[in-house]
Amino acid sequence: MSLPRISSALLAALLVALVGFVAAGCAEAARERLGLGLAPPISVAMIVHGAEGDPFWEDVRAGAEDAARAFDVNLFWRSTADAEERVRLIDEVVQQGFEVLVVTLSDPEAMSDVVRDAALIGITVYIVNVGAEIGAQLGADSYFGQVETVAGLAVGDRFAEAGGTHLLCVQHEAQNVALETRCNRAGSRLDQLTTLQVEPNSEVESQIAQALAADESIDAVLTMNTRVMNDALAALQTARGSQSGGRTVVHAVFELNEVVLDAIEDGRVAFAVDQQPYLQGYLPVAYSRLVQYSELTQGDELADALLQWIAGRGVLLGPGFVDSHNAQRVRESMQSLRTSSNASEQVTE
Repeated sequence: MSLPRISSALLAALLVALVGFVAAGCAEAARERLGLGLAPPISVAMIVHGAEGDPFWEDVRAGAEDAARAFDVNLFWRSTADAEERVRLIDEVVQQGFEVLVVTLSDPEAMSDVVRDAALIGITVYIVNVGAEIGAQLGADSYFGQVETVAGLAVGDRFAEAGGTHLLCVQHEAQNVALETRCNRAGSRLDQLTTLQVEPNSEVESQIAQALAADESIDAVLTMNTRVMNDALAALQTARGSQSGGRTVVHAVFELNEVVLDAIEDGRVAFAVDQQPYLQGYLPVAYSRLVQYSELTQGDELADALLQWIAGRGVLLGPGFVDSHNAQRVRESMQSLRTSSNASEQVTE
């Protein structure tokens, strides 16, 4: 499956412009410009596997809600790690007549049947974050996220460049194919891989500390979100202090936010992998509306550009890498986008 890759600079410009549709004037004027007032708003259900309150998924939700306001979309959002609950919710929104379904496929064995059925009866299905290939097989219309195989290999290469040879890869979600792929692909670039499965509500710091103490050859640690990153940082501090002369361990994380940027800038984390969660929420919602009105929006430069980029199988939003060389620039860009989003929200309320 071939997916177009949008450069980070172009995505940032596009996002500012999209959010600015509402902030620059008023919500009604923006909708009129795109012809969105000619029919009732469409209904989009976004049902994802993240734990409630997880910073990554809160960014995805913020993007989806901003797009829903800007493009006059009736949005239903739910984030739960319970696969059975996600299946139930998908059945429910299908029965309620939602036109668009946006889902993650972290656990394809549990989710495949209900997603395939939704696509077969004519519902537009978009996959975000994980499940690009299986989603295409199930009849999904598009994908927004990163290819985990590519991301994992790239992370492994960066660890190797930093001198890593033995990777401890921490997985915080059972049966998540994305996390398994990241670990296996990153580990394939090094001499040795140790995978540690942890429960988020358990003593994660202690488990990581025990793994580090059990094998002093571990010189690289990969975590998958901010919470586990913080537990790993505490465990690494203990491990480094217990070894004569200090212990060199390179730490990287698959997440990007202010907390991660702080850790990069003070040297506790070597690099982070960014897959642009805000856009994983924003783009499928905005795209749903623009596809609905593709004929009416012809000639509008921004709308045409978005449709052209996403036409086909989807858009790659990562992997992007943030380290000490570009952390400050990334922070400034994030703050600029947040300011634009807040201005949009104030105008539409």
